[in-house]
Amino acid sequence: IDHFKTVNDTFGHAAGDEVLKILTEITTANLRQMDYFARWGGEEFVILLPKTDLPQALEMADRLRVTIQCGGFDSVGEVTVSLGVALLKTGEDGASLIKRADTALYIAKNNGRNRVETIS
Repeated sequence: IDHFKTVNDTFGHAAGDEVLKILTEITTANLRQMDYFARWGGEEFVILLPKTDLPQALEMADRLRVTIQCGGFDSVGEVTVSLGVALLKTGEDGASLIKRADTALYIAKNNGRNRVETIS
């Protein structure tokens, strides 16, 4: 979640908790039954998309980004997210996959936030 600390600092932790709940509802409503969604820590989340190629994952990530931006965060205003997308490589372990997705996330943040980036 972009600038989540500002949400907590400006509106309070109860409002921040509400943002987390709404974001979770929006996200789970937009995933397939086979997908996995988990809180990774703080305001970061991981979504695993089985049987999904990179173009499909990028399309899903951008659709989710737009849906969240247009979501119902009435108490705090607009909420945006930055997303990093990585495709599991043959022989790659989960830690390496997460590291590449995290690198892509930081590229998205450094390029202005509210965007989707990927890394090979």
